Amino acid sequence: MEIRLDDIVLTVIHKSDKRIKRIGLSLENSNEIIIKTPLKFKANQIRDIILQHKDWIIRSLNKVPVKNKFDFICGGKIPFMGEDYPLELVVDDEITNVKVKFKNDTFYFYHNSSVDVAKEYEVFIDGLKAFYKKVAIKYIDPLFDEMCFKTKLHPEKISYRYAKRQWGSCSYKNDISINYMLLQFPINTIRYVVLHELCHIEEKNHSARFYNLVSLYMSDYKKEEATLKQKSF
Repeated sequence: MEIRLDDIVLTVIHKSDKRIKRIGLSLENSNEIIIKTPLKFKANQIRDIILQHKDWIIRSLNKVPVKNKFDFICGGKIPFMGEDYPLELVVDDEITNVKVKFKNDTFYFYHNSSVDVAKEYEVFIDGLKAFYKKVAIKYIDPLFDEMCFKTKLHPEKISYRYAKRQWGSCSYKNDISINYMLLQFPINTIRYVVLHELCHIEEKNHSARFYNLVSLYMSDYKKEEATLKQKSF
């Protein structure tokens, strides 16, 4: 099925399944639009839904500005645990803020149709940050368990938060804070940051003794430090 929106002709791909509970629209690329519906939707109903979201679709077909790292319109990739995964936009007018889910090796960005994808780039970045923060415990806590067992060093408290200039910190009370944006990196790079902060329990500065302690558990730590400098955002 094809549909014309002003001067643009799009191929419409309809996916229907009993497991689908609500209508969803997403742009697969600049030529195709996917509509997911519950069962028993007719062709004229699908056309009406697309026409109702015409303004959003046309706005979204404009590429994300070059200055932005991620293309939230088509062909974009999201870094997660050292791999790049495709993203898919899904319109959901029942939500206000952008929500992100990761399933079947794809990042799904759910957003209200009033959001201008081409202009409101930071709104989608905030949604991705919220996802990272939500899953940080699941992916990083096991690394603390592993490295605490190896080093016999144990923090008083572990927290996850966003920071612009550091990947982690260890207070004089031995409270460790980890930047959840680390989830863009491979697991061994994250492991290094965990180890780095744990070693600060023993050595509070970056002296030779500190790095000797780090290298005792990770001899190639400089490789991971170099990886950290290649951050995506």
